[in-house]
Amino acid sequence: MNYNSTRNNRYLLFILIIISGIIVRIYFQVGHIFSDDAYYSYLSYSLLKGEFAKEYLGYPVFSLRVAFLGLTSVSMKIFGTNEASTLLFPFIFSVINILLTYKIARLFTENDKVALFAAFLIAFFPTDVIFSTIGFPDLINVFFINLGIYFLLKSYMQKKIIWAYAGGISFFISMQFKENIYYTFILLIFLLVYFLLKQKQFIPQILIGLLFIAANFLIEGFAYLLLHNEFLYRITITNINYNYSFYDFFPYTARKLSGSKNYFKNLFDQIFFINAKSVFLRRFYLFLPLVSVVQTFFSFKKKNHKLLLFWFWGTSILLIVFTTSFTEYKPLDLTRSWYIYPLLMPMVILSAMFIHRFSKLVRNGLLVIYLLGSLIMCFAYQNFFDVKNLDTLKSFLRENSTKMIYTDHFTKYSVDLIRGYEADNSKRIMGKDFNFNLVNKGDWILFNNKHIEELEMQKYTFPDFSILNINNFRKVAAFKDFIFYEKSD
Repeated sequence: MNYNSTRNNRYLLFILIIISGIIVRIYFQVGHIFSDDAYYSYLSYSLLKGEFAKEYLGYPVFSLRVAFLGLTSVSMKIFGTNEASTLLFPFIFSVINILLTYKIARLFTENDKVALFAAFLIAFFPTDVIFSTIGFPDLINVFFINLGIYFLLKSYMQKKIIWAYAGGISFFISMQFKENIYYTFILLIFLLVYFLLKQKQFIPQILIGLLFIAANFLIEGFAYLLLHNEFLYRITITNINYNYSFYDFFPYTARKLSGSKNYFKNLFDQIFFINAKSVFLRRFYLFLPLVSVVQTFFSFKKKNHKLLLFWFWGTSILLIVFTTSFTEYKPLDLTRSWYIYPLLMPMVILSAMFIHRFSKLVRNGLLVIYLLGSLIMCFAYQNFFDVKNLDTLKSFLRENSTKMIYTDHFTKYSVDLIRGYEADNSKRIMGKDFNFNLVNKGDWILFNNKHIEELEMQKYTFPDFSILNINNFRKVAAFKDFIFYEKSD
């Protein structure tokens, strides 16, 4: 009876964690942020309309993330072409990920309490809470990678090879959301070599995982060969993407820090002062990576959980120093907080193990502190994304859904989404020779200087917007960087 009571209490606690995770995600909903989600929403809409990427202007690599675009277009098909449809699947997978975290933690540690702590940590982890309500693919991409790892580990521990194939399929799917499977591929190769040379043991689960990842490259390559006459189309597009948004990649990211053009100084700054700092000294992560480092010390001393330690440290090192290009060395710039996702699962499990080390009173105190810190950081995220201002802007756009708006192509994607693609009531402003006389009396121009400056770095050209300050135009509304002008005559 005691066992059944304990099990029922554990189930009840887990259900409460799930419900609490859902509530906090609803409360801190962010929505469309007029960022990369603008490109994803347009590509998904174009896929829904059977005109995939038609007249698409934006990051070239985004069009390769077909699984995320497909899910979003399915959501649009069912629930309409609106903002909420772009947020449905990130939210669903974030909630399911709480269950996956519990299952993986229990599989690694064989401890129900640690698994519950891990589920609690992921349920309230600020980055996951916020990005469960933003239309980005990172969350779902890493979910399938972690699901694959779970199945491979389960297959290995239970000696049931069928689970390994489920893991391989999960890896295969993940590649169509984003490219983070590269890290897993490298880690699996190291594991395969280690077991073969050091342990003199062949682990078929590792090979199956590698084969499914390789199969993705081959099948995808042949598909691109048929569609674009190029087997290595993904690599080509990725390289084009680097040139398109060069300012987001090394060495330009490091130059912003010191202003130096010395390659080795920039490389040192990128790895240690930008990337390592972004992972281990970031308040948005509530310093869980540092907690995980401490726990690895204790686990290493006892020589247990070796696979978990390898997952954590291997992923950490690859995130910080591994190249994102096959043609030149370009470490990923980790200043964007959502890039933590590949590290999140092992980090959370190790942090849960650390919490479990203490007495019940201390554990509860640590969890309360974590919860309070999480809520504070969720509010900080909302301020970072300027949610209140954007919500007001969205309401303004919906209230004036029939008004013709001229704007740059990037901002136009967001305008069309927020207004539900109801009509052809927005047009692009492009090229230095754009004729403002084409704008009819009463039509609006939406101007965002930050958007224009970034688009100009992407080699797009625009007319002189100072014309908006003459008598023919008047300012009708402003939402910080978003300014509306009306043609008066």
